[in-house]
Amino acid sequence: MTVSAPATTTDIKIATPLKSSVLLTLGNLIDAAWPGSQLVTNEDRFTQQVIFRIDHAVQAEVDESAAADMLVEPDELDVDIVSLGPEGIQTLTPEIIGANFLPVIKEAFAKNPEAQNYLEFTLIDKEDHHRYLLTFCRSAQQTPHELRMAAERELDEARGKIHRDYAASIYALLGHPRGGRPDTYEAGVKAALDAVRQSGFPYTEAGSSNGED
Repeated sequence: MTVSAPATTTDIKIATPLKSSVLLTLGNLIDAAWPGSQLVTNEDRFTQQVIFRIDHAVQAEVDESAAADMLVEPDELDVDIVSLGPEGIQTLTPEIIGANFLPVIKEAFAKNPEAQNYLEFTLIDKEDHHRYLLTFCRSAQQTPHELRMAAERELDEARGKIHRDYAASIYALLGHPRGGRPDTYEAGVKAALDAVRQSGFPYTEAGSSNGED
């Protein structure tokens, strides 16, 4: 009868996301302590992790000096790694962050059925007391940004219409006789400016005579 030799391998599972500098440091230490260690595929699709498979039969001693040399310092290229293995590397993205928040977002909308398409929460940092806003949006309807853009367009259109209406009124004044003043172009302009002042129309009065003839 043939007896199978006991397995000497163990999987070291490291939860992610994790900074690339930290993960590289751990990988250096693991490979030094168990030469030939391998990155294996994470088969658990519900758990974010990186898995190192080590073989106890080839364990080696690593002194403190050698371990210190394996430290990877963080820099501007440091990224959050979600998965690393034979299947490739995946870094943390806004989409992944959003997917992790999805159950929280759905529950928030369920608790606030009166909300049309977005919820907004105020967060206060206990250390510096800065105020932050957390907004959950449903894209089936307009987002706050889209609503703001639409409101700004409507405001610009309204301002344009007001300017056109004022301009039409002024041209009408210029085209009619000026009662009480000489029927000249200069008198017509002054009459139009008087109408502008009375209606509160914004204008720049350079070298104004304060309405005096």
